[in-house]
Amino acid sequence: MIFIFMGNKKLLLASALLSLAAASLFFFGSLHSNEQKSPKLVIGIVIDQMAYDYIPRYWNKYSENGFKKLVNEGFFCKNANYMHFPTYTAVGHTCIYTGSVPSINGICANDWVDSGKTFYRYCADDTNYHAVGCDSKEDRMAPTSLLVNTITDELRISSGMNSKVIGIALKDRGGIFPAGHKANASYWYEAKSKNWITSSYYMNSLPEWVNNFNKKDLPDKYLNTVWNTLLPINEYTESLPDDNNFEEKFKGEKRPVFPHDIPALKEKNPNILRYSPFGNTLTREFAEETIKSEKLGMNGYTDFLCVSFSSTDYVGHKFGPNSIEAEDTYLRMDLELADLLKYAEETLGRENVLVFLTADHGICSNPEYLKTQGVDAGTFYHKVVLDSVNAFLFREYGKDSLAMYFLNQQVFLNRGRVVSSGLPLDGVINKTADYIKQNVPGAEDVFTAAQIKYGMTQSEYGSFFLNGFYESRCGDVFVNFRKFWIEDRTKGAEHGSPYEYDTHVPLIWYGWKIKKGELNTPVKMVDVTPTLAALLGINPPEGCIGKPIKEITDFLK
Repeated sequence: MIFIFMGNKKLLLASALLSLAAASLFFFGSLHSNEQKSPKLVIGIVIDQMAYDYIPRYWNKYSENGFKKLVNEGFFCKNANYMHFPTYTAVGHTCIYTGSVPSINGICANDWVDSGKTFYRYCADDTNYHAVGCDSKEDRMAPTSLLVNTITDELRISSGMNSKVIGIALKDRGGIFPAGHKANASYWYEAKSKNWITSSYYMNSLPEWVNNFNKKDLPDKYLNTVWNTLLPINEYTESLPDDNNFEEKFKGEKRPVFPHDIPALKEKNPNILRYSPFGNTLTREFAEETIKSEKLGMNGYTDFLCVSFSSTDYVGHKFGPNSIEAEDTYLRMDLELADLLKYAEETLGRENVLVFLTADHGICSNPEYLKTQGVDAGTFYHKVVLDSVNAFLFREYGKDSLAMYFLNQQVFLNRGRVVSSGLPLDGVINKTADYIKQNVPGAEDVFTAAQIKYGMTQSEYGSFFLNGFYESRCGDVFVNFRKFWIEDRTKGAEHGSPYEYDTHVPLIWYGWKIKKGELNTPVKMVDVTPTLAALLGINPPEGCIGKPIKEITDFLK
């Protein structure tokens, strides 16, 4: 501020007016400049269960306009990892969009046993709301279990609620948590009605454009399509032979091999659309319709579309990451990505669209296949562990059913029964932990909740469990199994561990003001949100613990 002292009041007034005009010009000029520096639309793309190595593994078969375009023309963070346990869908999506870990944001799993350790719940359940777009009694969803804001919430707040934020995924949790508390909408797919639906948390009736999209009956189109390989099957040299013993088959199939006759299998497999690449096609088409009908990027404010492609996860679970089905799904995912990028750029211009692409977690190879390769791998079963723990506690204390659940690799004791039996809770917890470590096959590290809470884990992976620990939603004893040991599967594949095959995911930035390049030094996935905040010129959410990736944001200086 500059003060000018003059004897002549008229001159002083004129000077003041001139200064005010200059300040106004600077302010409005800066505002105009900021508007020019903001993207019209941000598209956050999360590919469910995409391990980092799917980029190099299938590179030679990808088209020029999908993954290759993002890598070749964008900025590729090649060493991005999660830092929490467990590596599940809801947890990963929430981390990306809050810049925080479960110990802060509360989303510690897809399902958990709530406060009091007696109430089992799904992460997005909220019976205060109802489904909109179908008569499902199960789709009573809301983001209310999320305890902090998201970057999308901050965008809405910073714009006076004028920016539009919409989440889309086949999975409800894949659309709900990225879109946050203040979203205009989140939509997900309901298999029985074959509709894209939402929750009364957002609205009381579907927009007309969503109704019109549902009336196109696109799911029926794909449910009447045989899934065959995109390329000649002998060209899928990055995968195991099609007929092997490590994959699950659809009900009604004799073997899990191509072609998968979806029209003949759909009656026995009501969710089969999700387990095919056509689920991603439907998601991409709905995303494009959302941009068009909501006029995203055309409202004078930065809008945000959160898109999660879920079918990659369903296919990966059923057939495993070494299957031709997984490879074919990613080759087709590449084409969906190319179409979405083309649509967004033709609609708004590449210079006006900021895109980031990543994944919510990776995947472990099938343990039975790994055994054939000489790898120490195995399967643990939740029911077997729970029954074993209860049998031990009965022998020790003469009381049955002292443990209620083994969920998310955690033992949830029946605390009420323990206390009412006059047993020392801490003593039961400690004896349970000792028993598991010595007697449960595959158990590598065993932590009590108290050890995690007070940082006494003394393990290479202890910090992952600390970051994933939200006390009222977590168990009493945590088990970290050895590498390549997965839960409840001998066919197909699973994820959830703190190991690199589950934590290491691609992270690519593209479009609006993003410089071409790559980064090999480590990046934490909690860094995505503060990087977006810096790019958009807004505050990061209050729970954010990450830092902006300076190689992305340096141009702002």
